[in-house]
Amino acid sequence: MQKEIGAVMGLYPTPLTVVGTVVDGRVNWLPIAHVGVVEHTRFLISVDKAHEFSVRGIETNGTVSVSLVNREILAAADYCGMHKGAAEDKSQVFSHHFDEVKGAPIPDNAPLVMTCRVVRKVEEGQFNNYILESVHTYVEEKYLNERNKPDYEKMRPILFEFRNALYLETGSVVGRCWNIGRNFQR
Repeated sequence: MQKEIGAVMGLYPTPLTVVGTVVDGRVNWLPIAHVGVVEHTRFLISVDKAHEFSVRGIETNGTVSVSLVNREILAAADYCGMHKGAAEDKSQVFSHHFDEVKGAPIPDNAPLVMTCRVVRKVEEGQFNNYILESVHTYVEEKYLNERNKPDYEKMRPILFEFRNALYLETGSVVGRCWNIGRNFQR
């Protein structure tokens, strides 16, 4: 039997990402798990306004990088979430490079990275919600399948579960979309 637990946001866990910005000429990294697909070419990151340093970089440049996190870079991502960019230089937490999207640093060891342009900003309460358009997507070759598509079963992205303050690792494929329900009986 289901138990009512209040007006709780129940869509966690969500993918953990690291957002890269450049602020006053310095690279900064901020973990963000409030993310979502808006449509097939655009997605949203939701940034607490308390992260003023990162917000300034996003709004000054109009660009960011967004990287998925896996176990290999989880400790570094978590470290970035424990330290404010205004108080500590986090630019060397990840070795990085740039493509032509200025202000969007690319962590060298992230499993999947998108360099993005900000399309729109929507303020909601204490959060700035940025709708982003991916300009380039980079995937570590070992995480590509035979069709040159990201293989998330190999990559095993980390999920953030807010209510219990946990990181979860994604697991195995359980079925093919638009196929597993073919034999469903009402």
